[in-house]
Amino acid sequence: MKSRKKQLSIAMALSMALLVVSFVVVKAAPVQQGDVGMPLGRAIIIGILYYMAMSPWLANLGFTAFYRPLVAGTLVGIVMGRPAEGIAIGANINVLYLGWISAGGSLPGDPGLAGYLGTALALGGGLDLNAALAVAAPLGLLGGLTWSLRMSACSIIPHWADRFAEEGNVKAVARSNYIYSQPFLFVIYAVPVILAAYLGSSAVASALNWIGANAGWVMGGLYAASGMLAALGIALNLKFLLRGNVWPYYFVGFIVTSFMEGDVNLLMLSIIAAAIAFFHVLFTEGLGSGEVLKGGAEVKEKPGLLAKSDVFNAWWRWLFFSHATYNWERMQGMGFAHSMTPIIEKLYTKKEDVVAALKRHLVFFNTQPDFGGIIHGVVISMEEQRASGAEISDDAINGVKSGLMGPMAGIGDTLQQGIVIPIALAIGMNIATGGAVGTATRGNILGPLFFLIIAAAFVWGFGWFIFWQGYKQGQSAVTNILQSGTLNRFITAAGVLGNFIIGALTVSFVAVSTPVTLVIGGSTFAIQDILNSFMPNLLPLLLTLLIWWLIAKKNVSPTLIMVVIIAVGVLGAYPIWPGFDPEAGEAIRVGLFG
Repeated sequence: MKSRKKQLSIAMALSMALLVVSFVVVKAAPVQQGDVGMPLGRAIIIGILYYMAMSPWLANLGFTAFYRPLVAGTLVGIVMGRPAEGIAIGANINVLYLGWISAGGSLPGDPGLAGYLGTALALGGGLDLNAALAVAAPLGLLGGLTWSLRMSACSIIPHWADRFAEEGNVKAVARSNYIYSQPFLFVIYAVPVILAAYLGSSAVASALNWIGANAGWVMGGLYAASGMLAALGIALNLKFLLRGNVWPYYFVGFIVTSFMEGDVNLLMLSIIAAAIAFFHVLFTEGLGSGEVLKGGAEVKEKPGLLAKSDVFNAWWRWLFFSHATYNWERMQGMGFAHSMTPIIEKLYTKKEDVVAALKRHLVFFNTQPDFGGIIHGVVISMEEQRASGAEISDDAINGVKSGLMGPMAGIGDTLQQGIVIPIALAIGMNIATGGAVGTATRGNILGPLFFLIIAAAFVWGFGWFIFWQGYKQGQSAVTNILQSGTLNRFITAAGVLGNFIIGALTVSFVAVSTPVTLVIGGSTFAIQDILNSFMPNLLPLLLTLLIWWLIAKKNVSPTLIMVVIIAVGVLGAYPIWPGFDPEAGEAIRVGLFG
């Protein structure tokens, strides 16, 4: 609780500071003629799109896909009639949040706000790519305040659901998971973005023009910080990946990519990495029998009280509404109870049985929603056995939930947030920009479409498969999966693939260099040239590993690291260091970062 209060305090203080600075700058900035601006109708659509990405209405593709700047920029570009530019801006903003991971209710920055509002302000204010990145970097921090407000305020709603549960009102419990929270979420998400997009486009353009004319190094510093922020996202991935015996593949991917010339084709690198992963598993663990999830003799005969459609209805509700009333008190507890409502209605007719079932599923619950669906399947199987007369207590059911949610979250977050999503995003960004991430000004729609298809296949296809297997195999489901060995081999292969590609992404996306030169005995030595002669991309590697160490070993808040990176980028850009202008052939003063 103390850490949450600390994060909330940091977010509030930073947000207030940014708002004050923005107000002062905009007031001081002269109005520029020719600013593009933002029609109100478009601003409303963009605000609604951002709310939708934070809402339950997109079948769990909100957080997974529509929340990502690659997709957000595409949608904003379409709304504003400039899709190619929106795709490029979104892809480049997404570099800052490539490895964005939300685990345990934490939110290290808000890529959705950076993507939707950042792209809207860039297109509405006629900003170039560098200015768009400079705007997006601080925007992501502001979303942390809204997230803390959401998680705190939504903690009230489960207590209303408790009262409905005492009455045995199944439908009211279900409604309370999505009816009461959504108007509140619309207000805190859509309304501010609508106002900021409508009123802020011209103001932001004017402010940035004024900063560029009077303190150009600030803009340069924000742009430098945006290049370094990619290291934070990658380090968050490495928290999951640099473990076991597959961590050397990170450095293999980094070195191979460092010595490649021209644009890096991430799709081809992924195919190569997949082949390497196959051979690693083949020679270290073998491929096994290939028998996965067949159930065998351990699977008990089902009482036949539930049909496959009943289980599907439960999954469908979990798919849509697992995070509808996400809150710090019970996390996904209301989402779990909501998903169980069609099962409870089908299995129990006596009021006391309905009340007991609702109450035992309105408790704290939190896991990775896709892989963790196996827990729902197991619990549904137990409820069916109980309704048919088996001696299964409340403690037994809740013991299964509490005992499995942590391990399933660990496996699921590693696979989905640590490997599948970042790699699919990176390939999508690569396709969208034609391999020119960081410089492209027009994008290809195939990039975001590729990412959407991969995300939907994992969330919908794999999600339903694992949910159904949990029900089919009952309490033996997790044991069967683990004992088959296939999951362990798959995780090992995914670790090899993930480490290799994340190493490549460190080269492709983390941008940090220095223009500082040293003058020794009348000779000029560029520090960056010296570093490159030792190892190309050494600074991006060192920065990424430093941030990984701070997060994984010292438990430093990613939000705090994000604040420090932006501050270091801006302050480090102040021109006090010795440099050299090759065109003028004379010494100049430069910032620490270039």
